[in-house]
Amino acid sequence: MASLDLPRDGTATDVMEEDWWSERNERIRDQAPNTTVEVIETEYVELPIDHFGDGQGTFKNRFWVAESGYKLGGPVFVYDWGEANASQYGVHLQRLRNNASFLKQLVDKFGGIGIVWEHRFYGNSSPHNVSLDTPATDFEFLTTEQALADLPTFAWGFKRKNFPNVDLTPAGTPWIFIGGSYPGMRAAFMRKYYPGTIFAAWASSAPVQAAVDMSFYFEPVWQGMRAQGWTNCTNDIQAAVLEMDKIMAEPARSWALKEAFLGRMAGNNSNAGFADALSTIFYLWQSDGPDGGPQGLRSFCDWISTDPDTNKTAPESGWAAIKGPDFTVNRWASWPSFAATVNDNLFTKCEGNRKINATTIPNCNLEERFPTPSSISWTWQYCTQWGFFQSANLGPHQLISKYNTLQHQADICHRQFPDGLKSGLLPQWPDVDTTNEVFGGWKIRPSNTLWTAGEWDPWRTLTPLSVEKFSPRYQLSREIPDCGRPFKVEKELFADILPNAQHTYEFRTSFNGSKVTRDLFAAALEKWLKCWRPPRPGNSTSPVDGGGAWGLGHFDPRTGKTGKLPDPANEQGWVEANGEKKKNFIDTEKRPSAPLPPVKPRRPRSVRTRKMRTVPLP
Repeated sequence: MASLDLPRDGTATDVMEEDWWSERNERIRDQAPNTTVEVIETEYVELPIDHFGDGQGTFKNRFWVAESGYKLGGPVFVYDWGEANASQYGVHLQRLRNNASFLKQLVDKFGGIGIVWEHRFYGNSSPHNVSLDTPATDFEFLTTEQALADLPTFAWGFKRKNFPNVDLTPAGTPWIFIGGSYPGMRAAFMRKYYPGTIFAAWASSAPVQAAVDMSFYFEPVWQGMRAQGWTNCTNDIQAAVLEMDKIMAEPARSWALKEAFLGRMAGNNSNAGFADALSTIFYLWQSDGPDGGPQGLRSFCDWISTDPDTNKTAPESGWAAIKGPDFTVNRWASWPSFAATVNDNLFTKCEGNRKINATTIPNCNLEERFPTPSSISWTWQYCTQWGFFQSANLGPHQLISKYNTLQHQADICHRQFPDGLKSGLLPQWPDVDTTNEVFGGWKIRPSNTLWTAGEWDPWRTLTPLSVEKFSPRYQLSREIPDCGRPFKVEKELFADILPNAQHTYEFRTSFNGSKVTRDLFAAALEKWLKCWRPPRPGNSTSPVDGGGAWGLGHFDPRTGKTGKLPDPANEQGWVEANGEKKKNFIDTEKRPSAPLPPVKPRRPRSVRTRKMRTVPLP
């Protein structure tokens, strides 16, 4: 869930110290069965804090490079780790060196260079120390626009000492951008707004449509659980939630209910805070589906769907329909993993219903501020630009307490950044209207881009692959389009849905069926790379590939500032503004003797900004 500080594969995020893993490279190599494993060092590039202005200084951004399998002419692959510390769990080495890694397999297949990129304000790539004491003003340059501009600045100065005579910048080498979840969004945006830097992209589980209300996050959870045989559990969860909503309307009963679930001091929490606690049972769905170990839904459903007296499993209707909702509420309260699940996700220390030392007063505050650097930075991003408020999905598929309201989600933003409103940088509500105006939302159609998602991925609901009633409902096709051109049919999208899968499962080589999707992207690259041509310099203002003028001319529509990044026009020479395809100054078949005059960038029409969450994407 966006507010839960979850990395790309949906597992929980634990922030590591900067060099915890990189300092142990030698030990890892010694323990590895393959003694020829590539040595990968931590590297940094100095970048402007503000790409669209002067006087803010610079910061160092971290990255890692695998180049041992490079063959002359091979592409550069950038794997974006997004809203988390890129060295956590040693992910940078796993992705670049592990033979079971989809990224390494792809890099090796094409004889390329692999890069793991860390996002500004995460891990060791932050201009400022990020903690609960960080003032809101320090987050001014943590925006999607600024973070996107980091990569072209890096790419156009990229070189390797092992290949001194090879132009590895986008002027001499095709660059491929890959990401899942928020990094998947970045993949699509990079291809659209910086097509002279990024030649092709894979946007996995990429919710590019900003939305304040994301209560529909839980629709794929409901549908997926029932499709996979958990109808009895969903019925019981709904019955228990509706019953607890009634109980919480009465203060005395509400106090007793909270303490029955989480122990002493839990009664001090608001109904909204307790609603958050109840929703933690779903936090592992996007990463593990019905599994997830002792805190996963399989464990939970096995518990509440079992009658402890008879050891019988509930029928499809659930036990609440037979024994009454009180039975299911009590089973939920007695689930052995509930307190641990709440504590791990809400950063608190509730004692639960276990026997305790009555002389110790527990801390069971369910509305603590998120303390980890990654969760703080991501909360800033969705509270300012993206929304993604996962409030109660009221209606026939309700799984979340009605007390988890949109207002409560907005309150989380202002609780997290108490000086945010005063700073003028944190809006009352996320400015999703401007975000969608700037980035295009569902309508974004960059060429040379594959869109993918899992069938039961909650984040699919805000991707172009969404099947929600309010989405565009594009016709998805596995037919590989020609390079440099989206489908001729406006409602058609080059995309693939992975059956019975959740968030970014396409990247998991161990998941059955995922190879089909990875093979599709490889086949697309084989087709597209044949028509790659070096981008022609000197025409950096052409509104190419969807008319994203600010990206190519480096215009920030939120501030009116312009930058000076070296991003030439699209390699394929196609201007795709407003759905029209026009010849630009490069032809894929015949290069003209002289470039056409540059096209002046268009400024997006003005949008009224509403002045007014937590948990990262995925």
